[in-house]
Amino acid sequence: MCSRFKSKFEKYCKVQGFVCPGAGVDIISTSIEREIKQLSKHDVVVVWEGSKEVGRNESKQGNNMIQKIVETNKHTNIILMEVHHRHDLMQETCVNNELEKYNSRMRKYMKIYKNVTVLEINLDRSGFTTHG
Repeated sequence: MCSRFKSKFEKYCKVQGFVCPGAGVDIISTSIEREIKQLSKHDVVVVWEGSKEVGRNESKQGNNMIQKIVETNKHTNIILMEVHHRHDLMQETCVNNELEKYNSRMRKYMKIYKNVTVLEINLDRSGFTTHG
């Protein structure tokens, strides 16, 4: 994803990517904390988390961590990508149902922040490995 952004926007801005496979929102938050402090209203941070908290029935904690990231970084623009459907699980599993609730809560909570955009992602199965 970062390489796509970079190819399109490199002449206009600096593009950096941080990938933390298997990391929860708490680790993502600490990893980017230092970098975000240096940004301004002219910058954009894209946060795209996975389903780790949701799969462990910790989706409310995940929502709280995202809200904390947003609350402490009102000085820059933030794009939050919705957590995508787990294609390695059946459509109506408790994890996928919880993902829907998680994304719904995130959209609801983020409406009050003018510097935040929540992007809905609807990726089909062909874009994933057999694991998910």
